[in-house]
Amino acid sequence: MKLKISVLLLLVFVCSILPVLAQNTDTIEMVTYLDGLDREVNIPSEVTSVVTLAPSLTETLYFLDAESLIKAVDINSDYPESVSELDKVTSWDTGVNYEMLLSLDPDVVFASEMTSLDEISNMEDLGLMVYCVKNPADFSELFESILTIGVIIGREKEAVSLVENLEERLNAVEKAMDGCEDRVLVFYELDATDPTKPWTAGKGTFISDIIDLSCGVNLGDSLSGEWIQISLEALIRSDPAVILLGDAKYGNLPEAVAARTGWENIAAVKDGKLYEFDDNLVSRPGPRLVEGLEVIAHLLHPERFTEN
Repeated sequence: MKLKISVLLLLVFVCSILPVLAQNTDTIEMVTYLDGLDREVNIPSEVTSVVTLAPSLTETLYFLDAESLIKAVDINSDYPESVSELDKVTSWDTGVNYEMLLSLDPDVVFASEMTSLDEISNMEDLGLMVYCVKNPADFSELFESILTIGVIIGREKEAVSLVENLEERLNAVEKAMDGCEDRVLVFYELDATDPTKPWTAGKGTFISDIIDLSCGVNLGDSLSGEWIQISLEALIRSDPAVILLGDAKYGNLPEAVAARTGWENIAAVKDGKLYEFDDNLVSRPGPRLVEGLEVIAHLLHPERFTEN
């Protein structure tokens, strides 16, 4: 009961701050919302077509059973597999395809902080309605973001159901970790193109927060910055007990990492605690963040979870 009350109260809060003004434009009722950039954005009260410009936003709409609304996505969106069938309105080299966007004529374009202010301005100059979703800083803000999108696209019930499920799973992990004092030092590898100076995540990132919630200590927290490199010498001195390979999809598999010069001296390598990990589960601020938490918590402390 407490869970449902908290979610519904959050939904009431979102609904109370979002709609600024409802107005009739010809035969279409428009609602004015404040977006993540504190801009007023006019969106039809009944949204029938959407374009998403970030993987997290694409995934959020799919989890809200709003797949039928999506007319196109950004080049990075690749989940679920059916996304591959949709048009891509961005490219690796030329940015936003404004001509395609105009031809699609979506009711709203959902953008994130990945989209530049210049691109947002250009789309608005073309008459497109662009709603920028602020990147959440924690799970509470993630849930609020999901509810916000649900309100805008007319999927309030689905949004409440999704948030209830995610919050229940989050609470289950927190309960499993209650009283945990055996915190393990974790190195999260983002990019080891240069294995003598691999990239990792520091404080202020979901990766760090998720490791903390999983009763671990993020090695990157001892460094300065959110996305930083660490020397091999410093990594060996820190001697992490677990290494999560967020770059495994690029061929950095446990066997290859264990064979790197100098890495054989690290505890995680000696003990075989090198784990492949899907970085998209923690780098995209969408519903799958909770799955990322569940996976990491089970990897770090399998003894705290029992199979039903």
